Amino acid sequence: MISQSAWRRRYVVPVAKEAGLVPEGGVLRMLGERGDCAVLELQAHPMDPKLQSFFVRVSVVPLTERAWTQRQHWDQAKDHLPGSGFGMLGWEVKPPAGVAFDVPGGSSLDGLWTYGAGVEPEECAEHLAEVLRDHTFPAMRRFLDRDVLAAEMRQRSSHLRHHRPAGWAAVLLNVDRVAPVALEHLLQAVETDYPLADEFVAWAQEYAARHNTPD
Repeated sequence: MISQSAWRRRYVVPVAKEAGLVPEGGVLRMLGERGDCAVLELQAHPMDPKLQSFFVRVSVVPLTERAWTQRQHWDQAKDHLPGSGFGMLGWEVKPPAGVAFDVPGGSSLDGLWTYGAGVEPEECAEHLAEVLRDHTFPAMRRFLDRDVLAAEMRQRSSHLRHHRPAGWAAVLLNVDRVAPVALEHLLQAVETDYPLADEFVAWAQEYAARHNTPD
């Protein structure tokens, strides 16, 4: 049975490259403006020795999200692009029934893709390529628009995972593209019951002063 790494190189990387993603190891990235990126990653989750099973995970990672999260060592971290464990917004790419690992409904494993006994690798690859082309890549490209991402962080679609409260997200998505004075009204809406709120406000004010590059 073909290994997941070989399967990914044979079937997934060409489809991703076709859509403009950049492969690096097991991670595929769609690059946006201002250093933002959207990450696609296949993560192995062994369940059965006769099968290869894995999650397909997406994360949208604004540069400023990384700058805040890794602020204590940003000078070193900024040159290393993130995996899918980072990000402001994320989701799992769900498999159709024919190539999904068979688990009870509602299980946390219902997003597992699989091939092996009973599922040909080519069949799984065809289904994943279709989902990526028709849904995943367009969504990744859409959310690399910071205004679209900001709207989603306010509206909170139930099928997506939001890793920042709306006020924090608004600041992070504007801190390097508006003048410091224009950032102040956004800082007033930052959720103060969230950990490190005071530190976040001070960081954002300082970051805006150093990166004042309004559109």
